[in-house]
Amino acid sequence: MEFPSEESVEPEVVYEDEWLVAVHKPARMHSVPGLGSGDLCAWTFERYPELRDIAARLGPEKAGGPHSEGGLLHRLDYETSGLVLFARKSAAYASLLDQQARGEFRKEYMAVSSPSLADGPRGSLPARGYPEGVDPRAWSAARDALDSEALAALLGGAPSGGACGVVSAFRSYGPRGACVACLRPAGKTEGVYRSDILACSRGSSSPGGREGGVLELRLGLSRGFRHQIRAHLAWIGLPILGDPLYGGANDARLRLYAVRLVFTHPNSGNAFSVELED
Repeated sequence: MEFPSEESVEPEVVYEDEWLVAVHKPARMHSVPGLGSGDLCAWTFERYPELRDIAARLGPEKAGGPHSEGGLLHRLDYETSGLVLFARKSAAYASLLDQQARGEFRKEYMAVSSPSLADGPRGSLPARGYPEGVDPRAWSAARDALDSEALAALLGGAPSGGACGVVSAFRSYGPRGACVACLRPAGKTEGVYRSDILACSRGSSSPGGREGGVLELRLGLSRGFRHQIRAHLAWIGLPILGDPLYGGANDARLRLYAVRLVFTHPNSGNAFSVELED
């Protein structure tokens, strides 16, 4: 599994046309204004001033103001790097927001994870989860043995025709609700989020010589919640490297990368994707 090359501290425009701009956000940069200096919106608006005037989630009355999100269509966490999409026209913005609402705007990520014996995110109920489509007892045994090869085999053996997935509702906790915990959906459909595990392999290294090695994962989602992939992987015992907030082993950075966006182009009406180069 090929991960993106280590990026610079500066954003990079990956794709542009008359309707859209896709930017590679580096790790340790805020997506939106008001959270710290050097945010992605400010960087992108400087190069594409028309983006600032697109009505944003903050409401039309905030468009163009100091905290405008302009044509920004989605965010990435401060520590996460990867693709972020902006709309250059109001029609494109409206079209892509509609696609998101219908679950037709797909985001894919790559992550490096290490099996953990620690419980999932604090406050998660139950404390441990498991991927849908995987035998819970086999998963627990492999996870508790820190057997990354067995975990990879289980994730690669999902029922024919579907990927494994992690499904939960969320609730916020901690100071200012900075973290999220996973809750079993208990039959409800509203407020339930799914992270698909599309591919999994055993990694080539083990941080700090940890027994059990690491897993390299490719994940996808259509509806996203703050910290969703981070919390979901921690909940099933696979916290992301460099994510101590959710029990991940120490590393130089959070090993989570947004690598692909799939949607319908608002002008042509055709299926369209933007992907980071390896």
